[in-house]
Amino acid sequence: MKKLISIFLLFCIFANMAFADCDFKTGITPLGDGTFKYSGECHRRVGDLMQDNKIKESQISDLSKAIELKDLAISKADQRTQLWMDTSYKLEDRLNKIDDLRSKNNWMYFGLGALTILGAGYLASQLVRR
Repeated sequence: MKKLISIFLLFCIFANMAFADCDFKTGITPLGDGTFKYSGECHRRVGDLMQDNKIKESQISDLSKAIELKDLAISKADQRTQLWMDTSYKLEDRLNKIDDLRSKNNWMYFGLGALTILGAGYLASQLVRR
């Protein structure tokens, strides 16, 4: 069993070495006209990095749009909340004015009733005297 495990581990180590990996210090050489020369492994590695970079840029763009839409939704909700609060304050003021007017009307009806009774009493006393 030990031999089998040892052979398996050796195979894993050597198989790992068989995969090509790019050494960016030696695999990429600058040319005189501002371009670069890549080894085969580095060419694949740089291609993978460029592809990953495009994917990440699109993900960042999508996430930025999502955040922008979230902020817009929050601002719209805040506007609706503010509108609701303004409407409720206006309705509360209107109810207070209606209650105040009702109270004034009750006092006015009481005063007119009292005046009517006093006027009727005065007229009755004038009729009795004659």
